[in-house]
Amino acid sequence: MKTRTFILLLVLVAVISCTTSTEDTDQTESKNYQIVEQSKLIEDTLYYTVDYQYPFFKSENEEISVKINKLNKRIKIFLDHAEQTYWGTDTDGAVEIVKESESSGKYELMNRYEILDTTDLLISLKFETYSYALGAHGFTAIITYNFDINAGKILTLTDIVDLSEKSNLKQFNKILADSFENPYDCFTEKPKVEDNYEKFALSPEHLIIYFEAYELGAYACGSAEIKIPIEKLIDNGLWKL
Repeated sequence: MKTRTFILLLVLVAVISCTTSTEDTDQTESKNYQIVEQSKLIEDTLYYTVDYQYPFFKSENEEISVKINKLNKRIKIFLDHAEQTYWGTDTDGAVEIVKESESSGKYELMNRYEILDTTDLLISLKFETYSYALGAHGFTAIITYNFDINAGKILTLTDIVDLSEKSNLKQFNKILADSFENPYDCFTEKPKVEDNYEKFALSPEHLIIYFEAYELGAYACGSAEIKIPIEKLIDNGLWKL
């Protein structure tokens, strides 16, 4: 009896191992590209700190590689100009300003990212970039990229949601407001977007709309993240993907 039980256990282990191996292989090979995390730290402890984390996408498939490098290029351009965008100067300028102002603080720039969805068809990516330029406080900005791999382009909101009519935009904003959670009543403004709104991302089940600090309330409220169920947009005839 013990021998039979032992043999049965071995068979079960073998079956589970084969199943797990197959699932892992399917997950590994399900995408025709790879994601490589990149980081770059440039620090001068007296004057500034620059700390970037960002993804790099690569593919063995030449056609996919050409398309996906368009996204890599957009990310590189964004990071190359981040200091000027958020500080209004480069690292050399930051050093001079700190010296001239005799400030006890220093410039800071930190970029972090989150991948909301990644499939053979789509990459949805959010950057949160914290910057401080000797003011009263720092600020966290949000930038998103929703990349159509087949088309090799960044998707706009109107590529995803049918906002061709004013009534559609009105309906979308109602759904947006209905999906808004404000449990502490900190935010005082009703969320609303135009058809060219850029701060959005996609997860498997939601269209996510982001608002930065100050846009819907006081700075202390921080940013807002509103998740709209894709199923609701489909039911209302607004979903295009």
